[in-house]
Amino acid sequence: MDAYEPVNILMVDDQPDKLLSYEIILRELGENLIMAGSAREALEHLLHTDIALILLDVKMPEIDGFELATLIRQHPRYQQIAIIFISAIHHTYLDQLKGYEHGAVDYVTVPIIPELLRAKVRVFVELYRKTIALRREMAERQRLEREAQRTQHFALLGRLAAGVSHEIRNPLSAIFLHVDVLEEELRQPSPESAAELLQALTEIKTQLARLDDLLQDYLSLARVATIERTPQDLGVAVQAWAQEWQLLAIPQEVRLRLEGMEHLGTVPLHASTLRRALLNPVQNALDAMPYGGTLTLRGEGTATQVQLQVHDTGSGIPAEQLPHLFEPLYTTKPEGTGLGLYLIQEIVVAHGGKVMVESVVEQGTTFTLTLPRTVERSTSEDRGASALADAPGGK
Repeated sequence: MDAYEPVNILMVDDQPDKLLSYEIILRELGENLIMAGSAREALEHLLHTDIALILLDVKMPEIDGFELATLIRQHPRYQQIAIIFISAIHHTYLDQLKGYEHGAVDYVTVPIIPELLRAKVRVFVELYRKTIALRREMAERQRLEREAQRTQHFALLGRLAAGVSHEIRNPLSAIFLHVDVLEEELRQPSPESAAELLQALTEIKTQLARLDDLLQDYLSLARVATIERTPQDLGVAVQAWAQEWQLLAIPQEVRLRLEGMEHLGTVPLHASTLRRALLNPVQNALDAMPYGGTLTLRGEGTATQVQLQVHDTGSGIPAEQLPHLFEPLYTTKPEGTGLGLYLIQEIVVAHGGKVMVESVVEQGTTFTLTLPRTVERSTSEDRGASALADAPGGK
């Protein structure tokens, strides 16, 4: 709608002569005037037309103006429509108060002063135009912000792709080297061939696992902006993932403990990406405890959010490194890529949450992931939609 496009004004009255008089009074405003002789007709127009303003007679058969206004106000789509009650019978202050209680923006009594009615209608029509213009401006601003975020996201992915391609070269070089060793041992076997072959295969598997981690991190970053969350029991999910991680902890004599998972309840999540976000601090914790320790996964919940903590008793992180941990491509490990912790942050933010880290050198580190609860649909919206649909003429 541009500034001069006519808006729709719905006039509701069971007497055709009154509708005609409203039309004559408001014709010079140049707006699109729609007539309805009953609440049923009014609801039909509302369901199929964008209405800026409703002139509503109080006294009508079947459903009176007050009841119709209540039905309209109960539906979220129509809560902002301006309603002006017009009454030739109900003139008292109590009648007018009742009209305002049912959602009216004004209450006009008969006899109508044409100039006054036109002025009132003009004010609310202009307010409607300004509201629509503001909504469109906000929608456009949000669209531009989303485009800017997407541009930044893909620019960062480009930087990360360059970093990943560099990191891939090292494990690939190691794999090619050990393939050459395998080939040499197969051509010219020696008494040590069996051990050499086993060592080469072990190293190849290690480097392939590293490559897979690199690619999975990058692919997770590429997908994180479009993940779809579904309500799932978070505690059940973490307990299932912990069974896999237990196998990683056993060789290092690390004890894996779970606390508070039984009653975490439902959270909107994307299972595979959230698992990836938790796996990274678990792997970091195991790296920090090469000679044993305790890895604790702890869950706590409130009515509005849940927290997952990954706590280790390892070597800890120096205080000067903590502010930089979630920066892309930042790493303190000789073979690190700088993707893991940044990936955690991006996944948690995509879930509507936040991540924090606390650490003390030689005492351990705690990663805390905070996620929002499932937001259920408002019951008032359900009641309003049902009432309008069940009304005469409702769909």
